[in-house]
Amino acid sequence: MSQETMSSARERARSFDHLDPAVADTVHEALGEFRRGCPVAHSEAHGGMFVVTRYDDLRHVAENGQIFSSAAEVGAVVVAPETGGVIAPLFEQDLAEHAAWRKHLQSFFTPRAAARHTGYVRRVAAEVVAELRPRGRADLVPDLCARIPPLVIASLMGIPEPERPVLASLVRRLAGAESEEEAAPVGQEYTGFLLDQIRSRRGADGDDVLTSVVNSEIGGKPAGDYELLKFAFLLVAAGNLTTTDQLASILLELARDGELRARVVADRGLIPQLVEESVRHESAVAATGRTVVAETELAGVPLQPGDRMLLTWGSGNRDERHFPDGDEFRLGRPRRPHLGWGAGAHRCLGLHVARVELRVILEELLAAIPDFTLPDGFVPRRTYGVIRGVRALPVTWPV
Repeated sequence: MSQETMSSARERARSFDHLDPAVADTVHEALGEFRRGCPVAHSEAHGGMFVVTRYDDLRHVAENGQIFSSAAEVGAVVVAPETGGVIAPLFEQDLAEHAAWRKHLQSFFTPRAAARHTGYVRRVAAEVVAELRPRGRADLVPDLCARIPPLVIASLMGIPEPERPVLASLVRRLAGAESEEEAAPVGQEYTGFLLDQIRSRRGADGDDVLTSVVNSEIGGKPAGDYELLKFAFLLVAAGNLTTTDQLASILLELARDGELRARVVADRGLIPQLVEESVRHESAVAATGRTVVAETELAGVPLQPGDRMLLTWGSGNRDERHFPDGDEFRLGRPRRPHLGWGAGAHRCLGLHVARVELRVILEELLAAIPDFTLPDGFVPRRTYGVIRGVRALPVTWPV
């Protein structure tokens, strides 16, 4: 590694801001430069933070929570505005709090538990695809990707089926709000809806995740309305934002690569591989944060208590030391553990549910609409920050 390359990477890193919309289209190129020149790069953005880019360093941080704290109150991550601050606590709880909640919830998210949702996901996906098919065109982000995950989360929470579209509508309206003034009344309505769901479960029987949490002790004590509301926000945000954006990234790849699409249409048994390669290549959870709480070093960089870390999972998933030609989307890539589902104590609890959703939606879409294409010259508008996604995906298909 030349001194010139290292100096260039350090200089570029100084102004790196993961929340700057202009970063979205060049983020992989920038992070690749950091990986090669200064793998723990210092940025002056947001009061200063260290940008961690290599696979091994990311895993080390994730697996050592006693040194790299994920507690939200110490300011571990700068939250992307589009999440409204809601998704941060999913990744930012201290270890004891996180472990208590995770221990109670894990039975709802095992592979067997996730498989029980297959029928509902298939029914909803088939209905949405059947509605779209005669049109011959759609923007797959709002028309497909964003429609199904909120309904699945509502089902997981035990929300009665007639009320599930209410939750889905509130989520879409909140996501589509273009200002705080527009979002505020929707947020109040959303909060009221979730509080009504929580209060209706107290003392009730039910085998869904929300009823279970409402009527249980977490960490040795019953959860109050505020804690339960925060949990409900987390569950909806985690199951909606990430799955929506991961599905959009998969569909973008299929829409612009006809050969790949034809291969998967001909053998839908490849869909699980397609999903995993997409999660590696364009992980919906792009970056999260930690705060140093004990003196240490990482990749030779000395760190002090209070230093903030930005963990760029998408960069680790393209680390040349673990994934040769990692910038390429390659179906059939040898299976290696990637970081797209996170690592350590915060490894994605809902990954098995997400896999079911993504697989089944893709199966239904490709069975009904196997040949969809993008407009000539289409350039996708990507998002970056905490969540990596696609803003629009206009496609057409023969009817």
